[in-house]
Amino acid sequence: MIYALLRAIVRPLLPIIDRIYTIAIGVKSLEASSSLICVELRRYKDRTVKLSDGCEVRRGDRVIKLHLGNAWITEKRQSSPGPRTTDWPRGLMHYFKESFRLLATQIANGKYGDVVAVYGWTVLHAPCRRLGFQVIDLPNTLRTKLAWFYITSLMRFYHIRGQERYKRSRESLKVKAIWLSRAEFLRLYRSC
Repeated sequence: MIYALLRAIVRPLLPIIDRIYTIAIGVKSLEASSSLICVELRRYKDRTVKLSDGCEVRRGDRVIKLHLGNAWITEKRQSSPGPRTTDWPRGLMHYFKESFRLLATQIANGKYGDVVAVYGWTVLHAPCRRLGFQVIDLPNTLRTKLAWFYITSLMRFYHIRGQERYKRSRESLKVKAIWLSRAEFLRLYRSC
């Protein structure tokens, strides 16, 4: 009941809330125009994370938090021919790799300084694993629950694939962290 009421209130305001939120936390597009991946340069504030390549991300380390470019998704969907569907724009994995290549070039050229790692929070962690990211479970906290509500609300608003799973089972769309160390991110995306 509370979720339904909250959804009914928040959903019409979601684009405005999302825009204010991204401006407030300093999310930037990779390019002058919109891009699929947007970044937030920040100091890491949570518990230490040990990545599979041995990199440890500690409190205070500079990291890049990844965000989806909702404006990019809207632009691609509006410019694509045919009926509007709940599918992602065609060739999305290609666009992710293209965005990651651009980000890797920017990191290698020093645009983001001495970042230690790249990470994000998502419910779409299976495709991220295929892109090389390490997937880490998050603790069951109020912050994680709010992130789940925010992310799934955005998915529903922007008709992002995964919505069908959301309707069937709330358990299937858990928010998880995705991580790559700087070295591993550059190894995967700078040379491809």
